[in-house]
Amino acid sequence: MALLGSASAHADDASYIAALDANGVFRSGPPNARLSAGHRFCNQLRSGATVDQIIATFPRRPSFGGPSMVDDLTVNLRPVIDIAQHELCPETLT
Repeated sequence: MALLGSASAHADDASYIAALDANGVFRSGPPNARLSAGHRFCNQLRSGATVDQIIATFPRRPSFGGPSMVDDLTVNLRPVIDIAQHELCPETLT
C-alpha cells in the first residue's frame, strides 16, 4: 500500500513541475527546490494561511546581478501557489 502512496505522490510532484513549465512560471532552479517551494506553500495553506497572506509575508530578497530563482518565484507567486494547490494539495482549494 505504501508503494501506491509513493507513486501517487511522485505523480503529483511530476505534474506540478510539468504545470510550472507549461505555464512558463518559476522555471529557474533545480526541480527539488521548485518542489520544496510548492510543498511549503501547501503546508502554509493547510495551516490556515490564505494565498494573499502567503504572498504578503513571502520574503523578498535583493537581486544581485541578473535574475535568480528567488526573483523568478517572487514575481510569479500567485500562479505558482495556484499550480501547487491544483497539483500538490487540491484539498486546499475552496
